[in-house]
Amino acid sequence: MAWGIPEQLGFTPKHILRHNGGYVVVGVDGDLQKISSDGKLIGEPVRPFPTPIRDAVIVDDWLIATWLDQELLLARMAALDLQKDFTEGVNRGELRVRRTIDKSLHPSGNEWSHVLDAEPISLQSNHNSFSFVLWRKGIYNLSVNSIENWRAPEPSWPKLAKIPRAMETVATTCDDETFQIWSKGGGIITYEINSGKVIDQRILELDGYVNQVYKTGSHHLILYNNSHVALYEDDKVVLNAKLSGPISYAEWSESEQGWHIAGWRELLFLSTTKQNRIPLQEIAVFIDGETGLYLCNDGQWDIIDTQEEE
Repeated sequence: MAWGIPEQLGFTPKHILRHNGGYVVVGVDGDLQKISSDGKLIGEPVRPFPTPIRDAVIVDDWLIATWLDQELLLARMAALDLQKDFTEGVNRGELRVRRTIDKSLHPSGNEWSHVLDAEPISLQSNHNSFSFVLWRKGIYNLSVNSIENWRAPEPSWPKLAKIPRAMETVATTCDDETFQIWSKGGGIITYEINSGKVIDQRILELDGYVNQVYKTGSHHLILYNNSHVALYEDDKVVLNAKLSGPISYAEWSESEQGWHIAGWRELLFLSTTKQNRIPLQEIAVFIDGETGLYLCNDGQWDIIDTQEEE
């Protein structure tokens, strides 16, 4: 990626998704902004649906996203074609008066869209399909054209049943072979991605409640509820570290054998041999480990100055 520093965004970003033609920025209020592969903003930011986006993934040239309005108790899942321009949706006031399913409104420009009857908890994808969890409903795997491949009931771990909220799903990870669900109490269940067959289920011995999990290959970055993190590889914790707060984005560097992290007013690199930290005034939401380009929640981009590393 040969970027200059892009222009400032006109909205508060939540996270960034990569795809073949560039990048998509997701805003905290549901804004979407395309960025070209050379860092140019494409068009204006738009809101296809007047609620925040809960999760979003990219499969081929499709953006799959879930929208959630907790006040109005409504949720949508829809697919947008990235080869087309995003289009502005209705205003939120219209949602209040269109409450029945037959009159329900959907994200603008969708190729398909569904009303969800439960809160979408997590959404992940690989190159061929996407998987998601609905609260107290179950787990689903769909193709990009919304055909269901398989479904499974919510996982449970009997040894965690007496611990408050320990069985709650807090994170999912996905690759071309498996889909994993992580619970707050350290429960993990692994499904074969094509069939939904359970191939492993266990409880990890961890030093806190799980909040977030990032995975690349056999490398896991686990964030606990107390802002401590663990690097977990080959069924064991290989490093523990303390962060300033939650993580907005993390990516594994194969060449450096470590994690680049966009965190709470800090950028970090963590590996078993090296730990660097750069303090920031704002909250980082994205970092490109290869170029050092990063984005903060004020919409400003910058490049890491290696002299700032602690």
